[in-house]
Amino acid sequence: MKALTPRTQTRCPCRALAAGYTVVELMMALAVFGIGVSGIIAMQKVAAAANQHSRALSIATNIAQAWQDQLNMDASLSNRLNGFANTNWFKSVSGTNLQATWSRPSYDTNLGIGAAFDALGQPLSDAGASLANAQFCVHVQLTRLYPTSVGIDVIRTEVRVIWPRTEGTTSATFCAVNSDVTTIANDFANYHSIYQVSAVRQQP
Repeated sequence: MKALTPRTQTRCPCRALAAGYTVVELMMALAVFGIGVSGIIAMQKVAAAANQHSRALSIATNIAQAWQDQLNMDASLSNRLNGFANTNWFKSVSGTNLQATWSRPSYDTNLGIGAAFDALGQPLSDAGASLANAQFCVHVQLTRLYPTSVGIDVIRTEVRVIWPRTEGTTSATFCAVNSDVTTIANDFANYHSIYQVSAVRQQP
């Protein structure tokens, strides 16, 4: 009877090489990974820009509302006897018939508010060093709706808040005391702006 001898098996060297990854496969995987990461980074940039704009828009809205509150309070200081002589803001408009022109309100030291605000929405004085940190600027327009009617003193109050399109840009020129409010408001390429409109009535 013939004894059975175990068969020896030899592995082909090519099988051992096939068990790993080739350089081409590795490069293709890295390319796909890079494309995915670049898309995520692009989305993060867009999201960050949107968040910055949303934050600035929220601050500008609060500033406009604060100014509307100031004008409402200021209107309560007027009456038909003294007109606007006792007011802080309405008296700055020349003439008894308020003209529909935009103006930059000056800083009031007693109220602690003016045209310039910093990046956090805090009011700044009209000093040069302080204006260098201005991120938001306020323009006001006051219009008497019934200038020829006796006893009807309704005044439309319009507040415009402007801020640079580039986040973090600081410039005293766009909110300078003698700045050209018309030119700045029409510079849509460099500035954002929002408007709030309300109305006040002179106290009897």
